[in-house]
Amino acid sequence: MQALMKNRVTVSLDRALLKALDAAPGASRSEKIERLLRQALALGEHRRWVAELKAFYESDAAKEEREEDAVWHRLSEEAMFRDD
Repeated sequence: MQALMKNRVTVSLDRALLKALDAAPGASRSEKIERLLRQALALGEHRRWVAELKAFYESDAAKEEREEDAVWHRLSEEAMFRDD
């Protein structure tokens, strides 16, 4: 497997951030920064997904689906407890 080429960057960090970075798990600062950036990006995607989900459940479409689910639930209960 061929190693991926990486770009070199220079970053200036506040002393407290550098101390926190050095305390984080990882073999090198580069590895730590890559991992932390990936986590931050994933968290951003997760927050967007949660916001979209919340917006859907607060929408009229979700209300209509909940009403339809209630009808189906009631029908299934009626069918389950019939005496025939």
